[in-house]
Amino acid sequence: MTDPRIIQRQDHPISRKDIDKDTLYVLYRLKDAGYEAYLVGGAVRDLMLGRKPKDFDIATDARPHELKRLFRNSRVVGRRFRLVHVFFGPKNVEVATLRSGIEPPPGNDPDLYIDDDNQWGDIESDAFRRDFTINALFYDIRSFNVIDYTGALDDLQAHRIRAIGDPAVRFQEDPVRMLRAIKFAARFGCEIEDATHNALLDHAPEILKASRHRVTEEIFRILSQPNREIGLRMMADYGILGALYPEWLDAIGDDGFAQVAAFYAAVDKAAEEDRFFPLEITTCGLFLPFLGEIDLEKDNFNRVAARVTEDLRSMALRMDLPKRLMAQVIDYLRGQLYLLFFHHLTKRVRRFVETPYFDPVWQVHLLAYGQVEDLEGVQTIWAEARKRLGTPVGGTVGGPDKRDIFSFRGRTGGGRLPQGRDGRRGGRGGRQDDDEDGDWPAQSAITADLGEDGPA
Repeated sequence: MTDPRIIQRQDHPISRKDIDKDTLYVLYRLKDAGYEAYLVGGAVRDLMLGRKPKDFDIATDARPHELKRLFRNSRVVGRRFRLVHVFFGPKNVEVATLRSGIEPPPGNDPDLYIDDDNQWGDIESDAFRRDFTINALFYDIRSFNVIDYTGALDDLQAHRIRAIGDPAVRFQEDPVRMLRAIKFAARFGCEIEDATHNALLDHAPEILKASRHRVTEEIFRILSQPNREIGLRMMADYGILGALYPEWLDAIGDDGFAQVAAFYAAVDKAAEEDRFFPLEITTCGLFLPFLGEIDLEKDNFNRVAARVTEDLRSMALRMDLPKRLMAQVIDYLRGQLYLLFFHHLTKRVRRFVETPYFDPVWQVHLLAYGQVEDLEGVQTIWAEARKRLGTPVGGTVGGPDKRDIFSFRGRTGGGRLPQGRDGRRGGRGGRQDDDEDGDWPAQSAITADLGEDGPA
């Protein structure tokens, strides 16, 4: 037994008024039924840091079948680790049974990957099964105390990411933890302590053993949170990108990577000014280098656009990115070519700015090329034409886009938004089989609207 550090209610900043009301309902329902009930993980971490949590998760000694019986509005999910989602309309509260420690495989099997993590335990064993110390704090709804078994409070104060236990073992058990270490370090501006840092360097290739869905989700969470540029560079420095996307890195080269990083630095700066962009726009940053060098005197729009389209489709398939998402990315990057090739033709300029595609194309342009002096003349022409419409420039969203990248799978595509693109209620979307991702559009939406050569 390890004696935990107990922080009394008067000595920590967490208040019930800062906890989601539906989460509080679940906590109290569990307590009143005689079960242990704790707010856990990132919510406790964020509340201790004075931040507003994105999610509120619960841990309890109740087993999944007992949770199902207690909450009729619930469903058991997951295979690697079974959870219960308690539904409140479109929202759900995630409830997990406290886990026990996992024994290493017998014999000399070097593969430590865990594909079944459903052994139940108590609060202490659960704390030491979590990935990083900063995610191993518990808020007890019975006493309102915060419980720390792993030294989380010291690491929070020191802005330090530390794996619980042997980081080499923990990363081999679940390689996605390497991406989570980078995610937290980038988001909170933390350093990664030495043993965890060394294990990241040593075990980056292990990422290929993890679920492709979980890996892609974590990468896009890194690219959708504050300090995206830092997270991108960390993934490259630790060898994660090299292990996952070697063809992409080879295709863009060092100069292309610098261009991608500069794009995400611009997105970070915009977010600091409360300007946010949908996932379709932020994904464009990964593929800007595929536009290549353009010679307006020698190149032809149709030929260059066809080459870019083919290159992006091919790379997207290798990276296993949703086709519906990439179709929008391709449109917006073809739009960059349109801005260059046709800025001097008044009728084409006027017609393009009147289409619904212009504003997102323009936002990508400003993020990627807004500071390029050689393009000032081109930008002035398009900016003045757009200004004459007398309406606000779109292409932004009200806050960080929290859609999961795999919401673009399935027949509805992007179906985790409240409404589909045509205004009807979308389906659940989610992780569909690849053959349900649809075919590539036969023609770019931009060129379909304007004609392949653009407006006359």
